[in-house]
Amino acid sequence: MDYHSIVWLRSAASLISLALLPGFPPAQAQETPKDPAPKAEPRYDDTFSGPIVDLSSERITVSRSILGKPAEKRSFWIKSDTRIEGKLRLKVKVTVGFITTDEGDIARLIVVRANTPKK
Repeated sequence: MDYHSIVWLRSAASLISLALLPGFPPAQAQETPKDPAPKAEPRYDDTFSGPIVDLSSERITVSRSILGKPAEKRSFWIKSDTRIEGKLRLKVKVTVGFITTDEGDIARLIVVRANTPKK
């Protein structure tokens, strides 16, 4: 036998003997600690992205420009359960996840997008 096969044989024998020792729990019986549940993303039906053109504590208006089409503005209600990721300011780009109800479009998730410097 060469050196490598002797090392493999001894290491395999050591692992088997450790697994058979009393009081040593089998590998599959060990339970890993569970991470706390991450925040669930709020449910929304559609998204709208662009810079903020009007902002108040209860309403946000976002404008979007698509090449070859006129600019489109859309307003969304901000409710107490609206999740906002980032700091809202005028002219900052956002993506709004929203649902449409009888009272209008309600923002469920507002994500401020990072400004990437133009080169």
